[in-house]
Amino acid sequence: MCTINHSAFAKPGYLIDTRCESLAPAGALFTRLLGHHKELGLTAKQVGELLEVSREYHDRQVALRIEFAQVTERLEIKWGRVDAEFVAQRKDLLAQHAELFAADEALFFEYGEKGHAILTDAQIDAAERIYHREKDEGLQALSEALNNAVAPGFCFSSRRESMAA
Repeated sequence: MCTINHSAFAKPGYLIDTRCESLAPAGALFTRLLGHHKELGLTAKQVGELLEVSREYHDRQVALRIEFAQVTERLEIKWGRVDAEFVAQRKDLLAQHAELFAADEALFFEYGEKGHAILTDAQIDAAERIYHREKDEGLQALSEALNNAVAPGFCFSSRRESMAA
């Protein structure tokens, strides 16, 4: 996913404090690829195609999220007691809410696949290296703060160090 759209890098601790929210980024896709178009050797045609895929994704996602917001509003508790009858009356809405959430996630993967189909294997490999370089640099810059925030006797180690041990 990191070659599709993480604007910076995964937030520290994301595995232990992940909220139940969409993995799908709102708005544009492929910002890292487009930002590094020269380094990746993207052609003008590839840039145009990635922009078009991103626009289509955004249009479809906005439509999905409007519908999601409408269902969410109907689920809200504005009056009355929450009891078995209240919950039963919202069963279909809850299912629709979950389906729309899943559709948003699936849309992200669908358009990620479309974007990756535009790229060569070498470009995807290079994009992965760029992402990991940027992630490692960002986390390295934060390492002292991260270590201090966790516990005095704890120190984050790099994945490579952990794997070598």
